[in-house]
Amino acid sequence: MALPTQADDFPGWYQEVVKQAGLAENSLARGTMVIKPYGFGIWEAIQRAVDDRIKASGHVNLYFPMFIPSHLLEREKEHVEGFAPEVAVVTHAGGEDLEEPLVVRPTSETIIWSTYAKWIQSYRDLPLLYNQWCNVVRWELRPRLFLRTTEFLWQEGHTAHETADDAMHETLMILHEVYLDAYEKVMAIPPHPGRKTAAERFPGAVETYTLEALMRDRKALQSCTSHYLGQNFAKAYGVKFLGREGTEELAYATSWGLSTRAVGAVIMTHGDDKRGSGFPPRSRPHRPWSCPSTATTMNAGACSRRRRSSSAVSASAHTSTTATISGPGTSSTIGS
Repeated sequence: MALPTQADDFPGWYQEVVKQAGLAENSLARGTMVIKPYGFGIWEAIQRAVDDRIKASGHVNLYFPMFIPSHLLEREKEHVEGFAPEVAVVTHAGGEDLEEPLVVRPTSETIIWSTYAKWIQSYRDLPLLYNQWCNVVRWELRPRLFLRTTEFLWQEGHTAHETADDAMHETLMILHEVYLDAYEKVMAIPPHPGRKTAAERFPGAVETYTLEALMRDRKALQSCTSHYLGQNFAKAYGVKFLGREGTEELAYATSWGLSTRAVGAVIMTHGDDKRGSGFPPRSRPHRPWSCPSTATTMNAGACSRRRRSSSAVSASAHTSTTATISGPGTSSTIGS
């Protein structure tokens, strides 16, 4: 099937590229997707790049449960009100009604900060620099593969700090040294750092910072976020510690995340009408070959056979491929 042109039908072009390149497909439950091997390989390349940068900045990975007792969300009013329309709730399991409904993780601030209350007793326990890779569920009314799905994969960092300055430094460091660096050097995308308006902030945040990447349809895509949460979650979940002067103090918080939406960003930045899909070398699962051109009828199996039967591409050719990668070539400003 011939691709729609980006100028005539950019959403249609995008959906066909994802489908014909064998990256992902819609699954049985509305809004969910199956990520196929090549698409998942691209996500793994992005994941490795981001994870390496997270660990290099002193953070470590852990894992929290995906089921959250519903009463935890009710402690932070602004947070629960912001997520209420997207929340999925389990009310029945094991053949009977549950005594307390369980929320399927839309994000993990609530369960993590209720746990931090047990882990933090003194300023000597700070900072806590933790990250987890997981799935989350947010009920999506208008799904698009990789960009907006009911279930998606991501990482979410949750850190606790002694001072507001430490927490703000963390928020901006993650935005620039982890996310911006990975987007520019691995995905070959030049996003614009900025700050969200009050109406666009993450529910419960004091400030939300973002990278907005300009796609080929000249629309900005929110590519990741980093939130300064102040003491809001510490107040809600009683995260107090004995300070350096012997007084009881509240911890300061950050959270930050990047999801499989990044795969969609790469497709929309580097694909075109002639080739269909196109991926920078560092974001490909099998270098130097990209996934099959969607302008033809090739499939992933044909691409694999072509790769096995072809001679190795020289290092100079690989370098040349890298040099030809470019973004949309226009600039944009976002909220200050």
